[in-house]
Amino acid sequence: MNARSIFSGLVIFPLSCAIAVASLAQTAKHAAAPRDKVADAASRNQLATELADFQSNPHDVTMRNKIIALAKSLDPAPAIPQLAQDDFAKATTQLAAASSLDDFETAAQLFEQIVVIAPWYAEAYYNAADAYAKANEYDRARRNLSLYMAAVRPGIDTQNAELLRRNLDRKQATQFQQTLQQFSANPSDAARLHIIQLAQAMGTLPEIPEEARGHYVMAVVYSNTASDSTDFERAITEYKAALLIAPWWGDAYKKLAGAQTLASKYDDAIASLIFYQAIQPGDARNTQDEIYRLKALGKSAAEDQAKRQSEDQRRKLLLEQQKKDRASSEAMQFSVEGRWYPVTAPSGYFAGGESNPQCDYTVQQNKGRWEIKNTCSPPKRTIEEIDVQPRQLRFKLVGRDPGFPFAEVLVSLNLSNDGQSMEGRETTYDKKFHNVGDQPVRWVRRK
Repeated sequence: MNARSIFSGLVIFPLSCAIAVASLAQTAKHAAAPRDKVADAASRNQLATELADFQSNPHDVTMRNKIIALAKSLDPAPAIPQLAQDDFAKATTQLAAASSLDDFETAAQLFEQIVVIAPWYAEAYYNAADAYAKANEYDRARRNLSLYMAAVRPGIDTQNAELLRRNLDRKQATQFQQTLQQFSANPSDAARLHIIQLAQAMGTLPEIPEEARGHYVMAVVYSNTASDSTDFERAITEYKAALLIAPWWGDAYKKLAGAQTLASKYDDAIASLIFYQAIQPGDARNTQDEIYRLKALGKSAAEDQAKRQSEDQRRKLLLEQQKKDRASSEAMQFSVEGRWYPVTAPSGYFAGGESNPQCDYTVQQNKGRWEIKNTCSPPKRTIEEIDVQPRQLRFKLVGRDPGFPFAEVLVSLNLSNDGQSMEGRETTYDKKFHNVGDQPVRWVRRK
């Protein structure tokens, strides 16, 4: 074999290999084509099935995202149904004619109805986001803008979407600051929750101001070194001061709830955890379990307090009854009211005595006036000008019969310390009203 033959063999062999490889590749290509068509048909059938399920439950976020991803993987892209295209044209016309916040919101809702028909319709999401932004519904605008970015096909210019996102950032930042100023001037739970919602809608929570951090650190120190309820109250005050400045601060709400729990303020702690839950929905399960625990503690504390109050009320009623009983006993002992009999009755001025109860003198009030009665005294002897003072009784005994040698007898009696007797003096006057004597007198209470 000469050199020319060898050279020709070296050239022909690689060429033959290349032709063989090309032939094999072409064969493989023709073999893969049917498989690709089968896979594509299966994916489109899956899309149709899932679309039908989604349209019966259009609020299913997971299903929507799955359909968007599946449609984006298909080449060519799934066709937009004619109904969706027609509605898109109508909604676009309405958006162009919108002049009020309500008009823009209505247009946005029309675009949202379109993407129920075709969830991969990227332009409908963008227009919904644009309309919601003009209606000042920034959280809904962001949601639709995110769906647009998920649905848009590769190679499509998304510069307008980026401009819309930056515009949303500016508008939301302005709205947030205005609302925060209003909250600081007039804080309320509703305003606080609105601030939290605005902060959540911004995507990235705002920075915590240094002034708020100062209050927070002081609160942590007070709480960690607390030895009594006063320290916990100081910690609670500082946490609240921090949250007045930064009402979107989740960690501060959680710490505040802890301090409130240690201070046995369970309802306040629950309220703080509800705000924390709004900021940290990812921790909702643990937070909700803690809320249940605090409710149980609060119920137990309320029952204990009710028992204490009931016992305090019982003791109070007992003391009041004892006081009334003592007052009643003292009233019997230290009041001139009651039945009395005389043990010293010179010259027979007074009838009755210890052995003659039917002749007792009854001292009592009748329609607000004091009176002294004795059924055994002669009818022409009357008791007049009765004067009752604390522990003292004064009256005048008047006689208008011939058998009574005096015109009147002035009697003054003082109640004894034990309330069982009265002692005093009798001053007598004759018919000419001359003072003719002064004698001791004593009455005893009938038991």
